[in-house]
Amino acid sequence: MERFREHLRLGNYRGAFAEALRERNPFRRAVMIAEIIARSYREEFVPQLIEALEEIKSPKELAIAESYTARAFYALEMERDGERHFQRAFEELRRMASPMETAEVLGIIGKNLVLSGRYSDGLKAFRKAFDTLQSARAVYSEVVSGLVNLARRVEMSAEEIPNEIALKFYELASDIYESLGFKLQAREIKEKMKTAEEVFKRGSLAVTELLERGDVDRALQMARFLPPGERAVAMLNVSYWLFIHDYSDLAREVFNDATEMLLVGKFKAREGEIEAVAYKFLRVGKLNEAMVLAGLLRDERRFSELMGEIALTYARRGEVEQAKELAMRIGDILIRDKVAKAIREVEETRVTPGPRTPPEPDLESDDSNREGGEGGSLDADREN
Repeated sequence: MERFREHLRLGNYRGAFAEALRERNPFRRAVMIAEIIARSYREEFVPQLIEALEEIKSPKELAIAESYTARAFYALEMERDGERHFQRAFEELRRMASPMETAEVLGIIGKNLVLSGRYSDGLKAFRKAFDTLQSARAVYSEVVSGLVNLARRVEMSAEEIPNEIALKFYELASDIYESLGFKLQAREIKEKMKTAEEVFKRGSLAVTELLERGDVDRALQMARFLPPGERAVAMLNVSYWLFIHDYSDLAREVFNDATEMLLVGKFKAREGEIEAVAYKFLRVGKLNEAMVLAGLLRDERRFSELMGEIALTYARRGEVEQAKELAMRIGDILIRDKVAKAIREVEETRVTPGPRTPPEPDLESDDSNREGGEGGSLDADREN
């Protein structure tokens, strides 16, 4: 499973698919393939997903797998198929006898509804799960555990919603915690609601101001409520802030999350903003990050100019071969030629020696001067 997750993170969908096919359990295999489709938007993996679904016998597992399959179809913009699989997921719920398991599966279906953009239906599923748990005749500790897991799932779903509907999810999560007497958790949820409300009113400006004040934790929290394109750019700025303040591990984690959003998300981000952040990374010597962002630019001139600056930076560092290799990837011919010439000039400056200064004589070790040899002695020079 670790290799599968790593392939997914790197965007190696064929590698992830190969790992999924090695999974003998049809339930796990179906969920894995559905995740690949939801991220890659590739219809070619659908036949193996349907094949895995047909092998699942347990109503609980089939209901969960059907909801993941529905989400995969929504990612492919095949909404009719997605709706059909969500209906099948709810049909499987009726075959389940345990209220605790029913509530658990409702929570998973609710999450997949949210990730499919069906926020209102997701909220209904979560509320039904809450009602089911409250009326369940089960061991108290099991009910508490089920409610806590549901509250967390509702809270996490709220963070996937870039509009005011998220507030209703937070309100439900707060209600669940309060039903358990968890006052601290309920208060934390209400604080998140205030944060979300501020972002919905002020947009990315609120995140920028928090970064300027150094409140990076709250800035990251606020960024979650921005529309996807703005959220990704805001996270890139957070990552830059973390790099320049020596939080490298967290900076890379945030950077990877942001670029993954930009790579797999079906939304448009402003290229000028991505370019501006890339130049920030370049100025502080984060060339790998700048190159990753360059690869996200579709405008050939923007890409060429940025790659040219990256190549020149490598040349000035003494990594001339790397600089030349990058220069060859520049699409704009005029910019490519200009950069290639600049790299040659840098290379010549590093290779061509400057005027040589003759070394000063070492009088103490010069035997000829000291013994009156061929060069004469200092006393003889004075006498002449």
